[in-house]
Amino acid sequence: MTLDSERPRDSYPDVTATDFRSAAWAVALPATADDLVLFHPTVLAALESAARLGGETGVTLLPGSTKGNEEHRTYARLYDEVLATARELMARGIERGERVLLVLPTSFDFLVAFFAVQRAGGVPVPCYPPATLERVASSIDRLSHIAARASATWCVSSEALFEVLDGIGRKTRELRHLVAADRLVADAALRHGQGREDARPFPDIGPSDLAFLQYTSGSTGHPKGVQLTHRNLVSNIHVLGQGMQVSRRDTMVSWLPLYHDMGLIGGVLTPVYWRLPMVLMSPLAFLRRPSRWLRAIHDHRGTISPAPCFAYALAVSRVDEGDRRGLDLSSWRIAGNGAEPVNPATVQRFQDTYEPFGFRRGSMFPVYGLAEASLAVTVPRPGAPVRVESVDRAELAAGRAVPTQDSGAAQFVCVGEALPAHQVMIVDDHGAKLDDHRIGHVVVRGPSVTSGYFHDPEASKRILCDGWLWTGDLGYLVAGALFVTGRAGDLIIVRGHNYHAEDLERIVEGVEGARVGAVVAFAVYDEDQACDRVVVVCETRETGEDEQQALAARVFEAVSEAAGLKIAEVILVKPGTLPKTPTGKRQRRLTRQRYLDASLVASRADGYLKVFGRPAAR
Repeated sequence: MTLDSERPRDSYPDVTATDFRSAAWAVALPATADDLVLFHPTVLAALESAARLGGETGVTLLPGSTKGNEEHRTYARLYDEVLATARELMARGIERGERVLLVLPTSFDFLVAFFAVQRAGGVPVPCYPPATLERVASSIDRLSHIAARASATWCVSSEALFEVLDGIGRKTRELRHLVAADRLVADAALRHGQGREDARPFPDIGPSDLAFLQYTSGSTGHPKGVQLTHRNLVSNIHVLGQGMQVSRRDTMVSWLPLYHDMGLIGGVLTPVYWRLPMVLMSPLAFLRRPSRWLRAIHDHRGTISPAPCFAYALAVSRVDEGDRRGLDLSSWRIAGNGAEPVNPATVQRFQDTYEPFGFRRGSMFPVYGLAEASLAVTVPRPGAPVRVESVDRAELAAGRAVPTQDSGAAQFVCVGEALPAHQVMIVDDHGAKLDDHRIGHVVVRGPSVTSGYFHDPEASKRILCDGWLWTGDLGYLVAGALFVTGRAGDLIIVRGHNYHAEDLERIVEGVEGARVGAVVAFAVYDEDQACDRVVVVCETRETGEDEQQALAARVFEAVSEAAGLKIAEVILVKPGTLPKTPTGKRQRRLTRQRYLDASLVASRADGYLKVFGRPAAR
């Protein structure tokens, strides 16, 4: 790989990814890591370049409510604050390689602190702040776990959270410095005014240095720290830009949380690297009023805006006619859809709803990626219609994806082909390559792949083998195009037949009365029957006993008819009962554990929770 950190800083090419799609470059897209020529050796170098060459281009931060005002900072101003804050951290004694928790909401404070920690030689560890008082205890447990696993010595947050975060210090002995982000900036300005700035040179930061630790969402509440170097990041961002055909005409709009790879790498570092305008809003602002996301794209003529599939569902179900009035989404050319399984029904509903408002069907951009590969692994061709395959469920249970036209078929969305300089392969349990249409483990190789988990060599060995990353996902290939069918750990095996939890959940979500995105299927071992039995937990707003009984009956029937599987129990619960990650992913393992230890039932003593056993055969 060509990473020339000695190249004069003014010689970085002022080009865009679309230059690589021109006739002259069409045959020169990098096939291997050795062919990959990057514009910047580190994300810090990318920010410096954006500061020097960006002019008025920079970051626009939208207010958290409709009453506030948006704020804009150029990349030049942002970089000045980064350098000043980095000097302040050095003056306070930060050492090279020290891990620094960033517990901050979407804000300029977060952006400045993230890059300043890197510039001072530290390693940022982005974390999400407690969202509500009710979640403080669980948030502190999670933050304490991350702080301990990362051996973090610093925490940068806001003074408003100091009292809450004091609990981390009591649980984690190594955490010695708790500082407010805005105070760092203010003290840096004061030092500068008094001529007391730290005169030491900034440490040299190269491609092989850790850029940050990305702690995974964690289905069991015990996330692992993915080590990502600057080389990993700029490699992924570069080829992702090529895959999206980025140009200077693009504008990024994102509400995604900055402690998550899709929000931080996709929503922030990518526009910095490609020197694009960036428009950010709080995840809470989106969740409170999803129409604000669409309105931001309209107002700022956003061209690239990614989100998980559930966001597209909310944009249909929670945006009314009045909020859609006057909306123009014709500028939106890359509607990235990833971070969770892509539901074809959701995609169809979103396209049908917003096509009258200028949204082009070819703009929907289903992608596949994971934190262990920095961000993206596969992308489709921009402008191509979404490709959905219907496969026979009986063949699916046997590990084969056989296309069919039957109405009861399972459907999977194509998430594109491997990014340049990366490879994707499907293998069996022993690592042998499988043919097209055979379902197996998705493994990935390329310069974006992590070297492993921080301070966890055993877990690292489980995911890395001979240069290949075992993603934990199952899927199949068709002429290089990837279809993801589910998680290996969520595969349900009943009497030798394989059932994907996500497929069963989609069946149930299609039943009247069930909430979309709020169904979990899992298996538990039945000693009497000497086999697994399947349990489905489903959120619903149905409150009447007769209505609930009818809903459970519809669920039993739908799964039996569509998948040929007799589930053992249907459990109906109130909306908001199912545990999810901070990014909205279903936590199947945690739901299963709560089922087994009876805490799922105990949490609903008001009588709303109902358990229905499988109806007797007629």
